[in-house]
Amino acid sequence: MSKRDSSRDEAFSDRLSEKDIFKIRLSLSCLSNRVVVCGSTAKLFYWTPPSAASLSNKWTSARSGVPVLVISSGDSGDRNPKGAYVGLVETDSGFSTWKETLTSSSNYREQQRNFHTLMLSTGDGTMAGLRFNNEDAARVFLKEVQDAVQEVLSVSSVPELNKPQPNVNKERLKKFRKLKKVEISTPCLFSHVTSITSATQIGGETGRAQENRERDGSRAFNATFSRPAHIRRAFSMSKTRK
Repeated sequence: MSKRDSSRDEAFSDRLSEKDIFKIRLSLSCLSNRVVVCGSTAKLFYWTPPSAASLSNKWTSARSGVPVLVISSGDSGDRNPKGAYVGLVETDSGFSTWKETLTSSSNYREQQRNFHTLMLSTGDGTMAGLRFNNEDAARVFLKEVQDAVQEVLSVSSVPELNKPQPNVNKERLKKFRKLKKVEISTPCLFSHVTSITSATQIGGETGRAQENRERDGSRAFNATFSRPAHIRRAFSMSKTRK
């Protein structure tokens, strides 16, 4: 096997399979974002400006993984704010091990064909570098990141003219506090109604007179049926003869 063939096979082995790319994209995707997965693995490096405490001017290796680009539309609110970030994830699990938000000061650019750098948001001049294991995958990923930065910057600079205005009634309702059970009084002037009679109608009897009449009728009924059967029969026959 020639040297050219061996280097070609090594470069091909560094590229991810479609199954791995789909698995990583699925682990990071949601309804409000778009995920771009690099076609190869990469190694993350850090560079810190020389200081009195450390005069070193070298890149320090941190970790390895698969570079990803996540662009969020912001439709999920504070849980997934609008913007874009680059990160590293594990190949097997898709778990995120590092990420950095892209801004206008990130200055993501290509130093070499397989080495990209960006400024971190720490503010102390620290830089991060990604060394890709495949140059073709690095070139495609660079184009995606540059387009994402331009998209985020263009959207943030345009005022949201079509943003719906807040509902005044809803805002007013939010000001009212929900009452507690202890703050609600008991019923006032409450009367328990067991039945509806003619006394409740206009022009009928008063409630007390109606109650007295119903009480007298109930007593007469109970007195009649409290007598023995033969007395009740005789009493009814005497009424019939009269």
